[in-house]
Amino acid sequence: MKKKDRLYLTTEFLNYHLISSIPAMKWGLIVNLLLFALFAGINEVFFPDLIPQKFFLKFGIIVPFFVLTIIALYIRKLRKWLSLIFLVTNLCLCIAIFWIGFTSNVQEPGYEFYFAWVILMIIGLFTFYRIRFLTLIIVGLIQLLSYVLATSLNHSFRDNFSQSLINLFFIIAASTLGFFIAYAFHHLNRKNFLHQKSLDAQYQRLMKDFQEKVIMEKELIQAAKQKVIMMKEIHHRVKNNLAIVISMLSLQMRYNPNPELRKIMRDIEMRIRSMALIHEHLYRSENLDRIPLDQYLHSLSTIILNTFAASKINLELDLNPEEVSIETALPIGLITNELITNSVKYAFQGEREGTVTLRLKQHTGNQIDLIISDDGIGLPVNFDFARANTLGMFITRLLTEQLNATLTVGQGKGTSFSIRFPRTPIRKEFHS
Repeated sequence: MKKKDRLYLTTEFLNYHLISSIPAMKWGLIVNLLLFALFAGINEVFFPDLIPQKFFLKFGIIVPFFVLTIIALYIRKLRKWLSLIFLVTNLCLCIAIFWIGFTSNVQEPGYEFYFAWVILMIIGLFTFYRIRFLTLIIVGLIQLLSYVLATSLNHSFRDNFSQSLINLFFIIAASTLGFFIAYAFHHLNRKNFLHQKSLDAQYQRLMKDFQEKVIMEKELIQAAKQKVIMMKEIHHRVKNNLAIVISMLSLQMRYNPNPELRKIMRDIEMRIRSMALIHEHLYRSENLDRIPLDQYLHSLSTIILNTFAASKINLELDLNPEEVSIETALPIGLITNELITNSVKYAFQGEREGTVTLRLKQHTGNQIDLIISDDGIGLPVNFDFARANTLGMFITRLLTEQLNATLTVGQGKGTSFSIRFPRTPIRKEFHS
């Protein structure tokens, strides 16, 4: 770690060490101040003639410093100056220790408790005040030296050397104990601070990762929306382009006198319509991956009958809701177009009326059945679907194979084509 970073970390810890200890310092100093006042008050009320009380009251000089410290702890604007206030306060207490000892007579009643009060002040220093650890040790040594200097100048060592030495021993012991108490507080607070820093760093990393993921998700959602819009626009344009082609074919049919050519062009138009209808459903759908096959076949079969003006032919629909991909819907639509067109054109000759039926239902699992039937004149007796050489049957065979489907031709009263195909197509490659 760089020197600048270490200095910043130390400053941050000292601030944490101070701020986190403010509640304990407030209550500790208030309780000590109350105990001091209570002790002085009890002695004054119940023992007014107690001679040591006069010496005890000399320590009242420390009360203003305690009060000043407590006030500073409650004023938030002074918090940045707390370390300096604590240092000045304790240096003043050092002067108070020296002044009380220096101005006291060793023979004065109550002086024998002088060292005990100094011990309490030293313990209070190390327990309640949170300043830089080295500064705390220096102030503690100054307090100890104040006591030694005061007892030396008031001739305590000369008049009662052994007792003064014992008192000094207890004060040094108290200072040592205070040192370890302060060190324990300092060490525990530093561990808590570093742990908190580590947790904060981890939290910041987690928040940064979370925010990055949120941004990424938003970008993905936006990209998906743009993709949907783009795909819808593509399907819309394809539908419009196919509509233009259909219009051009219709115009060409209108001005073409050749009936055979007009039939061919109409068949081409219907195949293009079946493809255009797919793109129209995709354009209007919320799901661009799936097409409601029942709705698509309903629209397609209705368009075919309207195109051929087959008013004498009824259309019966029994379509269960099924959704498939465009890879399945497109060939199914072309097959349906071919088979319904064949029924309309060839099953009902002359003025014959009839019905074309379209059924869609699920077979088992992934299989779907599509049945296209009519009650027309039926197929020729020798009809073989596998060998039929018309373009419509060829397209139907090719698309059935592409779907990996099976097609069954039924003959009886009319004609029936049953196509069983998988919901998910299996792609096959064709070679010419």
